[in-house]
Amino acid sequence: MKRYVRLMLGRKSIYADECFKGNFVGVDFQIHQDLSKHFTEDWREFNKFLIPIYLQVHPDKKKVTAGLACATIWVISYSLQLGDILICSNGSGSYMVGEICGNYE
Repeated sequence: MKRYVRLMLGRKSIYADECFKGNFVGVDFQIHQDLSKHFTEDWREFNKFLIPIYLQVHPDKKKVTAGLACATIWVISYSLQLGDILICSNGSGSYMVGEICGNYE
């Protein structure tokens, strides 16, 4: 079943232009490793793995912040599926609509 998902491309859509021009969406919490082998159906399991890594990279952050960031990584990288429709603000009151047509890289 096709899903429709509203997605913010950075705080206040700061990355919207870059994503629209490059035809991609993504997250960057400065975790530079392939996570594909660590995705599970349950985001909580994924968070158990990733939160300690996130906190190493961001020692100034609280565990709650880490949990939210890691859950966001799970949603963008694993939960979104081919054919899902994304609705993304351009930051100026308009929206762009796109379809997921590739897997996590």
